Amino acid sequence: MNNILIKIKNGLIWFFKSFIWITPLVIIVDQVTKLVIESSLGQYDVTGKQISIFSEKFINIRVTYNMGAAWSMLSSQHWLLSLISVVATIAIIVYIAIQYKKIGLWERICGLLILGGCMGNMIDRLFYSKGVIDFISTGFMNFPTFNIADSCLCVGIFLLIIKFIIDEFKGKHKDEEKPQDSK
Repeated sequence: MNNILIKIKNGLIWFFKSFIWITPLVIIVDQVTKLVIESSLGQYDVTGKQISIFSEKFINIRVTYNMGAAWSMLSSQHWLLSLISVVATIAIIVYIAIQYKKIGLWERICGLLILGGCMGNMIDRLFYSKGVIDFISTGFMNFPTFNIADSCLCVGIFLLIIKFIIDEFKGKHKDEEKPQDSK
């Protein structure tokens, strides 16, 4: 019995130190917020009931359904987007599993954010006939309504791009510092 408790404890320690908890956390927060917002505001279209945060010109909460991808692209191809979501999810899981020890913590966290976002929207595509539930709308700029999964996807991708740019800059900077061989 004591041996089992030690294994559970070590497993939990590894789970939290590895940051793998980010993916289930993103999925849970995404799905819970979608369910709470949808049940609180009812099933309204874009012109329906909304909650304004600070003012209508800042952020609004309102339920919309998106059958497509970003900016409603491919909205008539629900089956294709569902397939892409499943394949992307599997590909990210396989990549992280294979490269886990080779990739740095920053890349791992970004990958886990992207995975959580991908899985959150995949759940909607597979289980909601109306499509992905979006509910965050900006009043200060003309931008599509989005959700927590979309936010995590964008943040993960943005941070990964920043990391690649920094690494590229550091790599070129190191090349410039190397003394040139003269012949």
